[in-house]
Amino acid sequence: MRDHSKHVEVSIDDAVSLLLSHADFSPAVETVALANAESRILAEDAVAQLDMPNTLTCRMDSVAVHWDDFADGMPDTTGWERGNQWQFANTGVGMPEGFDTAIAIEHVILSDDLATISFDAAPSKQYAGTKAAGSTMRKGDVLVNAGCVLTPLLLSAIASGGNTEAKVLARPKVAFIPTGNELVTPAAEIPRGKNIETNSLLICGKIRQWGGIPIAFDIVPDNQEAIKEAVLKACAEADIVVLNAGSSKGSDDWNVEMLDEVGTVLYHEVNHGPGHHSSGAVVNGTPVVGISGPPGGASFTTDFYLYPLMMKYLGQPTELKKVTARLAKDFPKAGPKPKTGEQPNKAKGEDRPPMVLKHEFFSIRQVALSVGEDGCLEARPSAEMHLSLQASDAMDAYFPASSMKLTPHRGDLIEVWLRA
Repeated sequence: MRDHSKHVEVSIDDAVSLLLSHADFSPAVETVALANAESRILAEDAVAQLDMPNTLTCRMDSVAVHWDDFADGMPDTTGWERGNQWQFANTGVGMPEGFDTAIAIEHVILSDDLATISFDAAPSKQYAGTKAAGSTMRKGDVLVNAGCVLTPLLLSAIASGGNTEAKVLARPKVAFIPTGNELVTPAAEIPRGKNIETNSLLICGKIRQWGGIPIAFDIVPDNQEAIKEAVLKACAEADIVVLNAGSSKGSDDWNVEMLDEVGTVLYHEVNHGPGHHSSGAVVNGTPVVGISGPPGGASFTTDFYLYPLMMKYLGQPTELKKVTARLAKDFPKAGPKPKTGEQPNKAKGEDRPPMVLKHEFFSIRQVALSVGEDGCLEARPSAEMHLSLQASDAMDAYFPASSMKLTPHRGDLIEVWLRA
């Protein structure tokens, strides 16, 4: 029997801390056109290349006038001519040459033939209704600070300063290695006893969503040399590696042992389920995240452990966002109830023995978030992790079965992690 006595079990927080403390990233900087820079991370401050506006500019749809004509009060406008004493001026347009003050068009009374003009309000001072040259920005002003995620609004701000490009952080390259003799790619017919490999779609999709470039490997069989070869190749090509499955206690689960041969295993087992056999390692300076299980569990364990690493690479906050919500109904009790006549404590061959853990164990339960009739944010337990994803917006880590008296009930306020 394989020796699993060296397994290192840690808490969720400790696992993340270990991964982050052993990740030393030095992202390259790329110059990209602003049209292609949305959602990228700005690597250097974006600065104005010119003064804006570059001349005295009108702030509103108006009529441009000479302040001198109003210095002593409302003037007699009899005989005023367009182009001499007044001229149309529109929002954001440079004031007509020689004019220095604007009156909102709503205060202007014009004849249909534009031959006569009068006003029902006078400007309060010289340059009223205008913006001075350079009042919006001066050449060299910082428009957007480094480290910001470039949104369409920020891109427009950068462009307004005469920029056409931005310096951004290179996207992290993240390799995904699916392992398992039982896995096959989707096909018309699936061989007996085989499962379709779907985590590539899940994990690579998350990598793209979080700003990375996925490198999807072919399925690697449960072969020690094949696993080591794939890991070493991935670590040479990528900034981060995700190794899926092969980390439990089956006879063909070699991933952690192989990681130990080619690198340093930081932990192997965490205090939650599903995903108990999640792992972390470093191989040739590259962090390797071990994700166990099919999509239902792999989805949130990827959020827990890959997301923080990618955010560190990109210089963004590494914590998952949390919100407080009211539990709309009780969580269903885990596990089957003993049948009448059975001894509840009698061990059965199909049951796993109780785990000996250093930390309190958490069962990860998915919840769907919605707003209750009273306006309070509510969390409703999802029936099954892999079938209820379309209705799930968040996840809840709640109290373990060993502390049932602390298990939250309907009406309690609970803290939930938002899906990354």
